[in-house]
Amino acid sequence: MHKIAFSGIPGSGKTSILAEVKKLLSLKYRVEDVPDLKPNSPFDFDQKTGFISQFYFITSQINEENLRSQERPDFLLCDGSLLDHWLEWLGCPAPANGSTPPAGRDALMEALYRFWIPTYTVFFRLRADAAALKKRKPRAGMREYPLEGSPQVDESYSRIVQQDLLPSFDIWNHQSIDESTQEVMVHLADMKLI
Repeated sequence: MHKIAFSGIPGSGKTSILAEVKKLLSLKYRVEDVPDLKPNSPFDFDQKTGFISQFYFITSQINEENLRSQERPDFLLCDGSLLDHWLEWLGCPAPANGSTPPAGRDALMEALYRFWIPTYTVFFRLRADAAALKKRKPRAGMREYPLEGSPQVDESYSRIVQQDLLPSFDIWNHQSIDESTQEVMVHLADMKLI
């Protein structure tokens, strides 16, 4: 099974491009997908930045990927990945009340990340510039796209990909969904996955 992750900030096109890639791959292969976990999580947007929420997302991502892989697909497409949740964990602020966080939580989160990240075949980071994102309407229940933190997220993503030698490609989604999808398919062909 080849596990393909689509990463990026909200509004970058992960869900749309994943759906198109799934259609194309399904013509020849068995394909399953793992949906974005955030819209249906028990946390509102402002609560998605602490240990409890990030532990929930990391473990839920692992569980969902395990469940979907039971069908033994040729490709498992992930709308978001453990990498996204790991980056959010690394960006979590210290507790506002000045309390000391419980010992061992950083080690636990890193152990989960280090254990699971090698299971991905390739990451596609969907990117869109601020002007393109401002024109897009957020999905129901989601806040406006987080443009102010995008440069820091991009920098962290690039650093982690390079540091951990993760197979990753950037797809600039300022073109049509079809063009971005074709770019993904070209990379998959170049990697000899299709």
